[in-house]
Amino acid sequence: MNIENHCGNTGCICTHTLGCEKGWILGKHLDEKYVEYEGVSPCPICDPDRYEIFLTSKTRAELFERLRARGTHTKRKAYDEDERSKTRTL
Repeated sequence: MNIENHCGNTGCICTHTLGCEKGWILGKHLDEKYVEYEGVSPCPICDPDRYEIFLTSKTRAELFERLRARGTHTKRKAYDEDERSKTRTL
């Protein structure tokens, strides 16, 4: 296991070798117009949820929207709004 490349997730079983650097893997990708470019994708072992989003998104716009919806900021905002709707001032 390469500790310097560790993703930071506690309990992660990835070896962080063979291309995995801090939970990301550099590789070649195709955009919607089938133009090849270099980029990163999440490691399927370090972050399987994010990896699944990358695999199943049909467009970049859909990918970004799904990642935003998964983000901590969005979850916190939804929680705050839910709590605010429950609180009543007497």
